[in-house]
Amino acid sequence: MVHSYKAAFVVFRNFKNSDFDREQSFILIVVYCGCFGFSLAIFGVHFVYRYGAVVKEFREKWLGGKRIYILFFMPIFYGTWWSVLCYLYFHYDNTTDDYMRKTIFDGYDTKIEDTSYIIVLFHPVDENGNTYPDIAVFASIACMWFMILSSVFCVFFFGLKCYLRISHALSKTCTVSSVTRSLQQQLFQALVVQTIIPLILMYIPIAILFTFPMIAVDIGFASSFIAMTIAVYPAIDPLPNMFIIKNYRKAVFSFFAAIFKNPCSSIRRAQCTQVELVSRSETAQNIGIL
Repeated sequence: MVHSYKAAFVVFRNFKNSDFDREQSFILIVVYCGCFGFSLAIFGVHFVYRYGAVVKEFREKWLGGKRIYILFFMPIFYGTWWSVLCYLYFHYDNTTDDYMRKTIFDGYDTKIEDTSYIIVLFHPVDENGNTYPDIAVFASIACMWFMILSSVFCVFFFGLKCYLRISHALSKTCTVSSVTRSLQQQLFQALVVQTIIPLILMYIPIAILFTFPMIAVDIGFASSFIAMTIAVYPAIDPLPNMFIIKNYRKAVFSFFAAIFKNPCSSIRRAQCTQVELVSRSETAQNIGIL
């Protein structure tokens, strides 16, 4: 769960009935957050690779030979970097327990001692009750902003260049077949949609989550919605290709049409086979009894 409160936000889990203790649960959360950093790099290298697939000169210059392994290394590097920052600078302690105790109990009916969490507290409270900016936290978030913005740059810069290249190619495809031209248009439309989806479901939500607590604006339970959009993104991302590209769309519709038309087709066929085997077994037993 993700929860925002005043100048802080937390990613937490209730470990009360879990096989993991509080510190082990903290490690799990760190790994989970590292996977988010990993996914940000995946978005970026995805569009770099797409552009390389479209432009031969770029592919040969920057992605040729062993240089292609950089695309595989960057997600691992970003995921590790994100995890290390979470582990070193966003660990819970008694002070953060007191800071988040009431809001976690009021919002989730859970004691803070039953939760493990990472906390990004931009403005802690000193012994005199005054708030002050935590430089280490701001520096860590600056590193995360770098990872986010570099991913955004790759998505939109290389996405735009792909858009321009494909548009230019479409304008000069008078001599190619209508099938090839149609496929290029479908790929172009899928590219546009797949550029917009992470913007809405990933980049804007995480920017909201990072920005508002930084200026001590409480967004409360809206942070739960942010966690939902991030979680649902992997399921939505493949849909543009499945429904925009004609051949994929036909295959998907045919698959579901076959399932609902013929009760023993596809997935249901396995169920029917099991029922048939059970029925034969029972018949054989009955014959044996008789």
